[in-house]
Amino acid sequence: MSEKPLIKENNRLREKLNQHNKEVYEDILVYIRLNYTSKNEETEEILNDLLNHIIEAQRNGKKIEEVTGKDYRTYADSIIEELPRRNVWKLAGKIALVFLGVMYLFSFLTDLVFNIIDGAPLSVTIDVAAEVFYIVIMSLGGVGFVFLIFHAIQYTLFRNWPAWKEYGLVFIGGAVSFLIVMIPVFLKNAIDIGPSLEMSLWIPVLLGIILAALGFYLLFKPESNAGRYRSE
Repeated sequence: MSEKPLIKENNRLREKLNQHNKEVYEDILVYIRLNYTSKNEETEEILNDLLNHIIEAQRNGKKIEEVTGKDYRTYADSIIEELPRRNVWKLAGKIALVFLGVMYLFSFLTDLVFNIIDGAPLSVTIDVAAEVFYIVIMSLGGVGFVFLIFHAIQYTLFRNWPAWKEYGLVFIGGAVSFLIVMIPVFLKNAIDIGPSLEMSLWIPVLLGIILAALGFYLLFKPESNAGRYRSE
């Protein structure tokens, strides 16, 4: 079974859990899904297997702790250890494509729109050295930003924190990461060495659309080895 039907089945089965079991299971689910080292389809398969075991235990009058133990984080980590590993470098590359595409759109689309409104020339001068620096740093920063947010959310799970504390930690982590990522934008404008290139504003805008679309496609397309976990 592919990933999307597994997720739909999981959503349906979760409604059979009582409040306590559902809250604990959903924390485990989020913790495992945010683990970017494991393959998606195999992750969803084992999450559904776990859900079925919990439902069966619940029918027999048992709590989720009878299946997972009281240390939910350790149990979730043990599941992650058993899952097949994905190529993290490939995942990082896909995230970098999306991030670069969005940043190009953010940087140049507004200029294009305002230039069209004002009747100004639809062109931009790009310093090649600064642009190469920008691409490399923003790729690394974007991937680090996403992975840091994943770890921040994982850190808040299983701690019984109030909602404001959980969201506050994620917000602070995201805000600090965003500010760090924005530093290359300012450095890019400060670099003035090497050749420059004048081009139409449409080129970086279209490049942003292509990069973002390609990145999203690669991120969400079904993997060719879907279902291997169950067969092994």
